[in-house]
Amino acid sequence: MQPPPQPYEFFGEENGPKWRGLFVPALRKVQQQVHPNLSAKEDSLYYIEELILQLLNKLCIAQPRTVQDVEERVQKTFPHPIDKWAIADAQSAIEKRKRRNPLLLPVDKIHPLLKEVLGYKVDYHVSLYIVAVLEYISADILKLAGNYVFNIRHFEISQQDIKVSMCADKVLMDMFDQDDIGLVSLCEDEPSSSGELNYYDLVRNEIAEERQYLRELNLIIKVFREAFLSNRKLFTPNDIDVIFSNISDIHELTVKLLGLIEDTVEMTDESSPHPLAGSCFEDLAEEQAFDPYETLSQDILSPQFHEHFNNLMAKPAVALHFQSTAEGFKEAVRYVLPRLMLIPVYHCLHYFELLQVSEATLSFSAKNVP
Repeated sequence: MQPPPQPYEFFGEENGPKWRGLFVPALRKVQQQVHPNLSAKEDSLYYIEELILQLLNKLCIAQPRTVQDVEERVQKTFPHPIDKWAIADAQSAIEKRKRRNPLLLPVDKIHPLLKEVLGYKVDYHVSLYIVAVLEYISADILKLAGNYVFNIRHFEISQQDIKVSMCADKVLMDMFDQDDIGLVSLCEDEPSSSGELNYYDLVRNEIAEERQYLRELNLIIKVFREAFLSNRKLFTPNDIDVIFSNISDIHELTVKLLGLIEDTVEMTDESSPHPLAGSCFEDLAEEQAFDPYETLSQDILSPQFHEHFNNLMAKPAVALHFQSTAEGFKEAVRYVLPRLMLIPVYHCLHYFELLQVSEATLSFSAKNVP
């Protein structure tokens, strides 16, 4: 009886050089496809390469011989709903193969290497299916990281950005080793625009902006604030209040405002050229619903916030707590969280600018209605 084959070491001394950098040029093309207005540091692409090699290892351990075998492995090991989306993309890739190669990742280079990994030759369609799954996941990671980078007003995706953004996606966190990443629902592409916007486009863009802002608030509350709340002995209610102020009130207001704007657009009569989104702001302003922004701005911009935060982070027990949460999470709390807490301040200023622009745009549009 033959002993079982030894597991293939993707990162070992012998095999590592064969794989290292193989995906990077193609991953840059994937990044440019999902976020053409951003760039990516080399280290971020190598990090994604490591992640998808982990997935490749997970798929190959089952010794697949057919497309059906790979599909079953994806269904068993990938969390829902990403399993369905990855399978759909892979099936689409096989169908499009009849006309042209639809993938950016180098199938032709990976196919012969899979013979070494598996110990036997597989049909090209099996390799194509596997690579399509890997490309879907890499695009998803880059899309999520790009949205995060865009939201913190940066223009280049770093390895740290990928780690922090993945800490906000429960689905991706479940897919990989939790030592490497840690949680936010899958993000959409940022809407792009060129030239002058009419009023309706301005409102639609604002809806997209509010949805993205809401995801950022969810990142603060569900990832960072939750990490503080998970240890009531280490962090007092005062610690939570000083660091996060009234972020929950801001979240509640954002949900309400977004709902009002969406309802206004939905109920706008087709004969009316403009959804009166400004009335949503007016109604909330009359209720003094925007007051929480004043409170949060005063809290976060005060010297007491930085002093309290730095004193907390200097405690060994606090550092240990965040280190045990996820790799890189302590650094994310120390360096990213203070910047994230500034986003509501900037977003409040965005509202003032938006109302000025929308008023001018509406006036311009009205003058040009025949």
